[in-house]
Amino acid sequence: MDSEKISAKSSLITADLEEQLCGVLGKLTGEAHMVCVVNLADKASVEMAELVRHIARLSDKLTCQFYEPKEAKEELPEIDSSLLPATALYRQGQYTGISFHGVTGGKEMNSLVLALYNVAGPGQEMDKRIRKKLDKLERKSEMKIFVSLSCHHCANQVIACQQMAAVSKMVEARMIDARLYPHLAQQYKIERIPMTIINDDEVLLGVKTIEQMYDILKVYK
Repeated sequence: MDSEKISAKSSLITADLEEQLCGVLGKLTGEAHMVCVVNLADKASVEMAELVRHIARLSDKLTCQFYEPKEAKEELPEIDSSLLPATALYRQGQYTGISFHGVTGGKEMNSLVLALYNVAGPGQEMDKRIRKKLDKLERKSEMKIFVSLSCHHCANQVIACQQMAAVSKMVEARMIDARLYPHLAQQYKIERIPMTIINDDEVLLGVKTIEQMYDILKVYK
């Protein structure tokens, strides 16, 4: 996809917010790559693509690339390109297990920025004991975190799950804006948010700590 079709300025980022983002992104010690799968005929896809491109230009540690759904399905099977817009984070060419389905505006802006901070480094602090436990997970677990951009608590759940994914290859954490995908809201009977679904099996409501999430993931052998 020709990225020149996508504006390098997002309406979601004000001058004040850009200054704050520069402060956080200026601390990055490594690199992160954002891959965005979009349909430019769709408003939400355009909003997310512009946001990704705007954020990428705020740091020389960040890069971004844009794909059409068909192209992504063939080249990037690890990304669920059926839920657009889809944005995934990569480190050293490898998918980190962190992805976003929807536009990370509102309260979820923090989720995206902290995910980049955790992927590129230095990352949020994590208890060494918990980190060692995460290293011992035996089976990969997928967490779908259903959110609303106006929810005051959802971002905390997304951040915790994606922090786990940033340090463990056995964890995948996908933020999903429930509003954009009504068929999923019906499929999973979503009535309250945040709702986290683990391996399409276990349903968690509300915000959990990383240790609480680990205690659930460790049972999967």
